[in-house]
This record gives sequence, C-alpha cells and structure tokens, in this order.
Amino acid sequence: MTSLELTEIVDQRMTDPTVLGRLACNLRSSEEVQQRHHDHRMFSLVWQDVGDSWRCTVYSDDNPERRIAQVDIHENCTVRVESYEPCRITVSPEEGILCLTRYKPL
Repeated sequence: MTSLELTEIVDQRMTDPTVLGRLACNLRSSEEVQQRHHDHRMFSLVWQDVGDSWRCTVYSDDNPERRIAQVDIHENCTVRVESYEPCRITVSPEEGILCLTRYKPL
C-alpha cells in the first residue's frame, strides 16, 4: 500500500475515545510505516525472516528495549501474537498490511 493509503487506515479509528493510537505498515516491510498517537509516543518496527515465518517486532522509539508487540506470520498463514500493551492487531494477507491499534487502559 502507498503512504497515503496507510495514513487513511491509521486515521480511521482515531476519533474513538478508547483509542490511544494506530500504526500501519505493509507486510514484511519496514520501509513504509504510518502512525498517529494521542499520547505523542512514536514506535518503530523491524521485520525479520526467521525461516518458516516472518517476525514483526514493534518497539517504543524512546526505549528500544520496550516492545509493545511481536507478531509471527507463518508460511501456512498461522499468526502468533505477543502483546505487552492493550492493543488489537490486524494482519490482512489479502491487503498486505499489518495494523496495530493501541487502547487506553481500563
């Protein structure tokens, strides 16, 4: 997806009062990442080919040791997610995107 399309995805839920922020990227690529967060935090991500799967690690820019999520996408389309903050992660192989939505703690 293009930068504009990813920005549109990020902006879709930002008016929801429970949403802290959103991040979207193309699958298996760290080149184009769009994000917006009400708490002004910024995140980076790294995609790694780990043999039979691709791993996406999302971490805080202010503390790279602080991961917020890790997503493994296996060749058979199995997805494994570890989340360290309240969030929802959508993986769409059809559209070729990963979208992470951060939520305010309850």
